[in-house]
Amino acid sequence: MVRRLVKNVLKKPALKNALPHFINAKLVVDELAEHSGFIRWSFKRIILPLAIFYVVAGFLVGEHVLGPLLMGIVIFLYANFLPDIDAFFPHANDKRNEVSAVKKRIALFFAPLVIYYILSGKQKSWDLGKDKPFHNTRALLEFSAFLFILGSLLYLSFLKAFFFALFGFCGYCIHLIIDEKIGVIKIKR
Repeated sequence: MVRRLVKNVLKKPALKNALPHFINAKLVVDELAEHSGFIRWSFKRIILPLAIFYVVAGFLVGEHVLGPLLMGIVIFLYANFLPDIDAFFPHANDKRNEVSAVKKRIALFFAPLVIYYILSGKQKSWDLGKDKPFHNTRALLEFSAFLFILGSLLYLSFLKAFFFALFGFCGYCIHLIIDEKIGVIKIKR
């Protein structure tokens, strides 16, 4: 049903004209469809037990964790789709136009803002270099460290910052497992 709705939306010329020429809308839709089916499996087997453990740990430590728990679940969903943000960037494979490592990390850490500025035309598009630059364990660990620092600043609590980063780590890691970049378990499709 979701694919049918998305196909109908993509047929409308207004959407095709609104997107820059380097964005392949069909590729974005296919990636979303591929990863959204696995979210239910991972939610039942990973996120729900982790959430129960988080609530119990918060109760034992004496911290209120329901708000950060909901934010952690949002971060899990966001991180599950984050490695595919390269679909919003052109790939020229030209070393002269490739952005620096710092800009790549800015694109990883602040993806919604960067994509907004590129799609609105306020920022020139960035060439991230190779295809799928965020499909590796280094980006996974860097993003998790960023989430831990951000969680520490937001919550001023080690427990909340740790679980904030852990939910993001799980979402990103599950994405890499689905794309077979990490060979932990075999997934039936």
